[in-house]
Amino acid sequence: MEIQEIENSMQNYVANREMSGGALMVRKNKELVYQNKWGKGDIEGNVSISYDSIYRMMSLSKVVTAVGILKMMEQGKIGLDDELSKYIPEFSDMRVSCDERYRVDSDDYKKLYAQLPLFQMEEVKSVPAERKITIRDLLSHSSGLEQGSVGLCALLKMKNEDETLEQRVNRYAGYVLDFQPGMGTGYSPMASFDILGRVTEIVSGMRLEEYLQKEIAQPLEMTSTTYFLNDEQKSRLVRVYKRQDESLTDVTGTKEDMWGILRQDEAKFEQGCGGLFSTITDMEHLAEMLCNQGMYHGQQFLEARTVELMHTEAPKQHLEPEPGMVWGLGVRIRQNPKAADSYATEGTYGWSGAFGTHLVVSPKDNLEAVFMTKRTDLNGSGSYISREVERLVFGIWGSR
Repeated sequence: MEIQEIENSMQNYVANREMSGGALMVRKNKELVYQNKWGKGDIEGNVSISYDSIYRMMSLSKVVTAVGILKMMEQGKIGLDDELSKYIPEFSDMRVSCDERYRVDSDDYKKLYAQLPLFQMEEVKSVPAERKITIRDLLSHSSGLEQGSVGLCALLKMKNEDETLEQRVNRYAGYVLDFQPGMGTGYSPMASFDILGRVTEIVSGMRLEEYLQKEIAQPLEMTSTTYFLNDEQKSRLVRVYKRQDESLTDVTGTKEDMWGILRQDEAKFEQGCGGLFSTITDMEHLAEMLCNQGMYHGQQFLEARTVELMHTEAPKQHLEPEPGMVWGLGVRIRQNPKAADSYATEGTYGWSGAFGTHLVVSPKDNLEAVFMTKRTDLNGSGSYISREVERLVFGIWGSR
């Protein structure tokens, strides 16, 4: 496979109106071996993508939130198996659904939507949780929060009412769990990592934005990574698009944009699950640190053993959200690439955002790659464009 294939694939996506614009950076053996950018940040305004273009990270924010928690673990301020109620007592007495009305596959949307008009959390039949939720459960998507039919109904009915992260997290404390903590998996799109963001605030004594800047962004030279854009940064923010009728429709500022998905009218408060703005250059600094066992430009940002823990299967029993895939701490691991139908090397880990942001690290190949684009209907980690990026990157630089 030749590097030119990357150019051909990405240019085809732009020409076919499958991608308005994007960028890719690849680092192998500590050297930046590839970087390129394509298309427009703003089609109508004829603004080209640059390496300083600012994107909505969406759920790629979760990796940053996880790194922040790991930083505090190293400092002895928090334990992986600490009970969540140690920090937020409202989570002391959680309950688990036993309601037959919600024993439906979350992919069976027709049946699930039929439950929505009458759904009320307080009317869900439930039993007491057998144990309390832990920090490990939250980081590894095994808490039961927002991970099944009950949680999805709650998410779909959530309104833009919360003014602070504390209010949002207190809302989650009233949820009925979809399964007993640690006994299942899947994906918690908002609740688990919003809660981790709030835990970060409680433990650090800082707002999440302040903690981000002081403990992560500044040491890793992530100068354009923030929850709250200033005027100069707003000028670099890309437009977002949805593909309809083989064309791209600008949906910036609509309910399909980031704030609509995160259930905010505007940037009122930080969310650990999403809401970060960043550039490909900034996120590549984070990936470089992870790929280099916690070292960034001569400084040990995280201990090597902490980074290893991050990409080690985290739940205390084997749980696969998808065949061949397991959760580490804030990242999904390709434990069995063949079973996962993945192009990546065994042990590759990372995560994605709903609009096409994508980060992967391969310890076996000493390889990391970060890809950015901005289409609202790409389905996050299921994005076919991200899959093509992995096929190209691992076909050229991987060992599989």
